Amino acid sequence: MQNKKCVLMVDDDPRVLSMLEEALAHPDLILAKAPDALKAFILARNLSPLLIICDIQMPGYGDGTKVLKLLREDPSIALVPILFITGMDMEKARALLPANDKTIGLMAKPLDLPKIREYVWALAGVTVPSR
Repeated sequence: MQNKKCVLMVDDDPRVLSMLEEALAHPDLILAKAPDALKAFILARNLSPLLIICDIQMPGYGDGTKVLKLLREDPSIALVPILFITGMDMEKARALLPANDKTIGLMAKPLDLPKIREYVWALAGVTVPSR
């Protein structure tokens, strides 16, 4: 279990979390889910994920930019890459995120699940599991 790498998925829509979970399922990965910014921050501190996939627009405690702010303020998880996902206009979404942070990615919804899987599996260094 210690050699498994963790991916934290954050979205207030359980359907999006389920789709991501199904697309990214791999025996060498731990997939953690959070419905809001506060739970995402707590899980990120506890799990030290390899990557965070996070919605930008979420109700409640805070949106994706709140997650980013909290993470970047904590030295133990400040450099974790974040792939933001959003249904909002991409230009508006880019304006909410720092332009000079190379650890931040942005992808529009509906999600290109094969592209996300390829990126995540490559980042984690895992290959297609044998059947």
